[in-house]
Amino acid sequence: MINVGLTSVADHPSIAANGKRSTFADYAQYFPVIELDTTFYGLKTVDQIRRWQAQVPASFQFIVKASKLMTKHEATQDLVAEFSRFNDMVAPLVAAHQLQAVLCQFPPYFGVTAENVRYLQNLNQWLPDLPIAVEFRHASWYLPAYRDATISLLQAAGDIHVVVDEAQTVGGSVPLVPIATNPDLTILRLHGRNQAWGQSGAKTTERTNYRYSQAELQQFATTVHHLKSKNVTVIFNNNGGHDAAANAQAFIDILGLDFPGLAPRQLDLF
Repeated sequence: MINVGLTSVADHPSIAANGKRSTFADYAQYFPVIELDTTFYGLKTVDQIRRWQAQVPASFQFIVKASKLMTKHEATQDLVAEFSRFNDMVAPLVAAHQLQAVLCQFPPYFGVTAENVRYLQNLNQWLPDLPIAVEFRHASWYLPAYRDATISLLQAAGDIHVVVDEAQTVGGSVPLVPIATNPDLTILRLHGRNQAWGQSGAKTTERTNYRYSQAELQQFATTVHHLKSKNVTVIFNNNGGHDAAANAQAFIDILGLDFPGLAPRQLDLF
């Protein structure tokens, strides 16, 4: 099964009923899964999670981003407590079978070291029984000397490999490595190919300002079909110029996908 979704809820005017800020109700008319990135900046309450659940169909799936403390973007003296709070936060999603994955996106300075390998191994102790998806942003994990070991590390833990597409810049990118490490799910995360991706100080809206061409989307369709997992979720993060929703809908059309219960309006694709 292939699912397609976007990052964030509100930043998709082309699917918003008011043409401005999209809501969960708007979003769930088009896509069966969402990546919640707001939790990266701070964990939410259980009540907030339940309010989001109330706005979407029972089959709707959530990819919830680990907080910046959990992925070593910022230091904390109370790391175990942060993971405990995260586990409590996602409990309603787990109970409703709506948590597709916990996205652990590590920073560009999280490279191959013995300490970082141990940290990855500890994730499964801190997030017991949760589906963990790992995204690397340091190219060392995919260097010829380490690539096989990286894949084996994820496989041994049962973790989900996040395959990424991003601009290839000197010293600031990881390659697209279309390898599944979990038999149930692989995530393909599409950041766009704006060359500002690897520029220090570039704003997120600039780095992700990219509209994939029809030919590029066709290439991703081929990639998806070669990933050896029962399920593949494709997340479009190329929304610096509000292109993600239209690109995602075009990709759905290329693959001929149909998500029961959704009744999307026609988007201006290209």
